[in-house]
Amino acid sequence: MKNKSILIAFCVFVVGVAWFVMSNPKMRKSEMNSASRITQKCPDDFANDDAGEAEYLAAINKWTNNFFDSHPGASLGDWERARHQFWVDNHCVVALQRYQEAKSGKADPAIMKLIKDAVQKAVGVSKQ
Repeated sequence: MKNKSILIAFCVFVVGVAWFVMSNPKMRKSEMNSASRITQKCPDDFANDDAGEAEYLAAINKWTNNFFDSHPGASLGDWERARHQFWVDNHCVVALQRYQEAKSGKADPAIMKLIKDAVQKAVGVSKQ
C-alpha cells in the first residue's frame, strides 16, 4: 500500500512538472532556442565554394531575422554580442579565433577594411 501511494505521488509530481513546463511559454521558448542552436552550423562548417557561401548567407540571414524578430529595437551591438554568444555556445573555435584577432588588431588590415565597408554599406552608413 505504501509503495502504491509513493508511485501515485511520483506520477502526480511528473504530470505537474510536465504541465508547468508546457504551460509556461518562456520555458518552451528557451528549450526551442537551445534545440535550434544545437542544429545550427558554425561559419566554417559551410563548404568553401559558391554553394557553401550561398548556404552560409541564407543561414546568417535567417539567424539575423530571427534575432531581430525576437529582440525588437536591438542594436547592431546587441546583434554582435548575440552572434558572439552563438559562436561560444556552438563551439565555433575558428570564428572565435578570427574574432579575437580582429579585436586585438592582429587581423589583415585589407580584410578588415573589406568587412568594415560591407557592414557600412549594409546598414546604409556613408564613408567619411
